[in-house]
Amino acid sequence: MNHDQHTFRTPILTIAGMILALGLWVFWSWQGYSERSLEWRRQRAQDSFDTMNAVVASLANGELTDWQQVENVLGSITRNSRILFLVIQDRHGRLAQTGTAPDFLMSNSTQGERLEETMYVFWAPLRPMEIPISWSEALNIPHLGLWPSGTPVMYLGFRPPSEPFASSWFWRREGPIFLSALVCILAFSAVWVASLRRRSVVSQLAAERIRSAHLEELALAAAGLAHETKNPLGIIMGMAQQIASRPNIPPDSRAMLEQIIDEVDKTTSRLGSFMNFARQRTANLAPVDLFGLCSEVVQALKPEFDSGGVYVQVAVHPVRILADGTMVRQILVNLLLNSLRASNPGTTVFVRTNRHRRKLQLMVEDKGCGISPELLPNIFKPYTSGTAAGHGLGLAIVKRMVDAHGWRINASSTPGQGTIMTISGIKPAEEEHA
Repeated sequence: MNHDQHTFRTPILTIAGMILALGLWVFWSWQGYSERSLEWRRQRAQDSFDTMNAVVASLANGELTDWQQVENVLGSITRNSRILFLVIQDRHGRLAQTGTAPDFLMSNSTQGERLEETMYVFWAPLRPMEIPISWSEALNIPHLGLWPSGTPVMYLGFRPPSEPFASSWFWRREGPIFLSALVCILAFSAVWVASLRRRSVVSQLAAERIRSAHLEELALAAAGLAHETKNPLGIIMGMAQQIASRPNIPPDSRAMLEQIIDEVDKTTSRLGSFMNFARQRTANLAPVDLFGLCSEVVQALKPEFDSGGVYVQVAVHPVRILADGTMVRQILVNLLLNSLRASNPGTTVFVRTNRHRRKLQLMVEDKGCGISPELLPNIFKPYTSGTAAGHGLGLAIVKRMVDAHGWRINASSTPGQGTIMTISGIKPAEEEHA
């Protein structure tokens, strides 16, 4: 796991950096387009203001005393436009209004803008239409505009513009570049990660092949040593039995000879189990009647189950599977004998099958003492046993035989309630030939 983390750390950090850079570019581009959008709104507001200012100036006609007339004319103009409201006011109050205006318009500022969620407000002083010079001379007054009481301020409130705004500008102009860059980053990332994963898998397979070859050499050497050790033990047992058969042996010596014979017998049994475990496993697949094989094994072990007072119940589908019959027989013998040793008299051991996603599961279940939680994760490792008399190789041999078929085996157990051994991934022979 640490090797995988180290392998993929560099591409992950690189990809994260590229995506972060792309995100910063999007952010800065968005900020630029937001500024352009605001400037665009400001320019449109100024154009509308100039238009309305010209209308007011033309209506003034030199005096501008009838603000109701101004309000009616401006209302007819704004009803079919994007302007929400129009207000003209001076320091004494509102002179004309069309539409519904917000309360914040009574401002001390004579020129400005304000951006709300639902509107954009722009205000500025009205530019007065100058009185003709001839009028000024005739009236003997300075060159004045039309607003003798002070310059009114006109407020314009606009709907959100229907023209392209910042987001549409951005996605229309920069969107294709952004999407292309993102697709390139993702494609590059996928190719890079796939290449690293393939390289990691290849290196792991090479390491596994080296490890398997090394284990095979060790197993071969250990099997040879066990074989060479077994022969002298046979000689020792034969000599001890021959001496013990003499009639004039003292009782103490006879007891010691019997102990020697018993220990040699146990050691020979352990060596046999070890040689069986070290043997290379290759499954010779052929159609096997699973129900018939299970029934045959149960019948062969019936005397041992009867002597222990334990019952066996078989509920196996009548189906043929592609398997090595000899290996499956040994698998069943080992699992059933383990269940027998763990079961109390009067209980039942079940052998049954279950269909799971067009495949079979073969289960051996007992109601015995169970396996401790500390021992359960290592139960299929060599020399792991829950009893002092066990060699710890039975389930390891079962695991190697199951692996040779490409199946899987797992154990579930509750102390004091029993154990279930499940072999999964078994394909019916008919499906293999289909």
